[in-house]
Amino acid sequence: MVVTCLTFSLPFSILLLVGCFDAVPVELDEAALLDGTGPLGALLRVVLPAARPGIAAVAMYAFMTAWGEALFASILTSSGSRTLAVGLREYAAESSVHWNEVMAASLVVSLPVAAGFLLLQRHLVRGVTAGAVR
Repeated sequence: MVVTCLTFSLPFSILLLVGCFDAVPVELDEAALLDGTGPLGALLRVVLPAARPGIAAVAMYAFMTAWGEALFASILTSSGSRTLAVGLREYAAESSVHWNEVMAASLVVSLPVAAGFLLLQRHLVRGVTAGAVR
């Protein structure tokens, strides 16, 4: 399951992060190098805080993609180790759907994604250079 999630979310995540790091002004990196930090220090102290909104957005995208993945999970997992997205289908029978149970389980399944958005909200709202210019 990990390999399938990486196969689908990693290329798009890399594409998004390249655009995010390209949006960070090169002058910030050069200023950090002139102030005496090394390349690793400039990356950790200047570039990563400036790219924090993009990193947060990519992290939420990758988490949501892996959390709601049902196609490969239904094929690659057994009945003892299924994911929550696949387990939601168990509430639907051939002749009826237990809507009360489906809605309650859907709420429980969506809570981690909502909690992730609440935790990363301040990073998603900031602009790209707001974390670097202080």
